[in-house]
Amino acid sequence: MGIEPKWLHNLPNRPTKFIGYYLLYLTAFAIPYLLYYLLAVPVNNSTVIIILILLAPAVFAIKVTAGGWKELIQGWHPGHKGWYLSIIADWPLRLLITVSLLFIIYSFLPPSANKGSGFLNAHGLSDSIPSWGAYVLLLALMVPLVAFAATQSDFLNTYPKLRNISFLAPAGPSWWQKLLYEISYGSDFFTIEIFFRGFLVVLFSRYVGPAAILPMAVFYCSIHFGKPLLECISSYFGGMILGIIACYSHSIWGGILIHLGLAWMMEIAATVAITLRHHEY
Repeated sequence: MGIEPKWLHNLPNRPTKFIGYYLLYLTAFAIPYLLYYLLAVPVNNSTVIIILILLAPAVFAIKVTAGGWKELIQGWHPGHKGWYLSIIADWPLRLLITVSLLFIIYSFLPPSANKGSGFLNAHGLSDSIPSWGAYVLLLALMVPLVAFAATQSDFLNTYPKLRNISFLAPAGPSWWQKLLYEISYGSDFFTIEIFFRGFLVVLFSRYVGPAAILPMAVFYCSIHFGKPLLECISSYFGGMILGIIACYSHSIWGGILIHLGLAWMMEIAATVAITLRHHEY
């Protein structure tokens, strides 16, 4: 699936890219809700949910297409240092943009959606963190899948993301530069979880109940178009599992643990696989 890398990414300017991504995400997200409408699935406050369905793809399209700070940072710090700083600043800034947009949307919701719980609770970030045991077990079950993926060429062409800072010369990135990069990379999965499982499931479930899970999973799968096929397919089922957990626990902390653990596991697996290949030659 080359929709993102072969078409949307190559659109001529940021506004055009935003429209392209918005239409892709809206199609993926709205079609399941349209089916719900045709099947007469009960919905509370249908006007609000329609507005949210139209706004949600816009939030993520802004997250994907926002930018300008890389050029600014590189202007302040020319050369490799500026390029490195622009890379590690990118994901946290997108997190800030996404959370800010979600907060603005939340502030305009009717009181019936807030229930006095506050922004964090409404998006699955409650003070009570669930037991980690089940999530650690679920993460452990993914180890064989990641190990298998690390044998596939398309996986190794994409991971590890750490290769993005291999330009740091002459000896490559130091351990703290690698660590800072991986922390920054990890912040993107916090963005993913608060948007997909927090906003699209925990908050939406106040209007449609567990029916919020399926549209979220389809939307979530659509952002993986252009990634390795196994990752794209598994994203749908993984999205369903994390959506079910978020819906019934009203918490995204477990999803954050699983997503971060899986992302860093993939980084490690890819690094080990590439290192072993180099030793073979």
